Amino acid sequence: MAKIAVVSPHRGDAAFALGLSVKAWLEQGHAVEVVSCFTRSEFAPYSDVGSVHANDRVSFVTAVRKREDEAWRKQFGVAKLTITDLNLKDAPIRLHCRPEDVIGRSAEVSEKVLSKIRRALEGSRAEAVVLPLGLSGHVDHVTARDATLSILPADMPIAFYEELPFAASGAEGATETIVHARSLALQSELQSAFASESRQTDDAITEAVQRKRHAAWCYDSQIDEKVTTEIAEFCRRYRGRERLWVNTAWRLDRTLTPESS
Repeated sequence: MAKIAVVSPHRGDAAFALGLSVKAWLEQGHAVEVVSCFTRSEFAPYSDVGSVHANDRVSFVTAVRKREDEAWRKQFGVAKLTITDLNLKDAPIRLHCRPEDVIGRSAEVSEKVLSKIRRALEGSRAEAVVLPLGLSGHVDHVTARDATLSILPADMPIAFYEELPFAASGAEGATETIVHARSLALQSELQSAFASESRQTDDAITEAVQRKRHAAWCYDSQIDEKVTTEIAEFCRRYRGRERLWVNTAWRLDRTLTPESS
């Protein structure tokens, strides 16, 4: 079995996109570590942050979102899921920009960002790494993706995930464009939370949707009911599964690749 490191640009990104996959990996005996990168933030629009003094908002929101990560982790019981916090500032704070200006910016791979991600992955002793595709063009997502790619060995099993809710509202062509731009000979693979089933039944699909919703609602300081539903329902597109884009090394590792995807 493998040690899988999942790079999550913010708290919640891994849970939204990979809740079913993480469950399957843990049940298959893998160890999973989520590396949460840009965790110092003022973004929690559905919390009480508006009533907090401006000087205290970063610490308030950061604490709220840390509790949300812990709530999601506890859904797996005693399973071996760990979450590592890099404590980096998110884009509006780090780049001194408005929240609406974080989309479409080039990656900002500073030495601090690079060194923290490198130390986290070295410390995790990861044997496989899962990254965001960067579908939204959010600078934190493309920065986390590009910084991680720059330090991984060529033979590392790598998978990319489709960030939610961005994938639910974006065109399929956008995903394909980013996948081909990676130049890593990526292929799609469907990961089920019910790894022992060769076929997804209607009941299994409904259960998968419910699991996605349960995970998403851990992060209710960030998203409302509409977005929660988009996140939960997206897996119906894949009959209760999540789609990964994997490189050759991942495909050749039979402990990582399901017999039928």
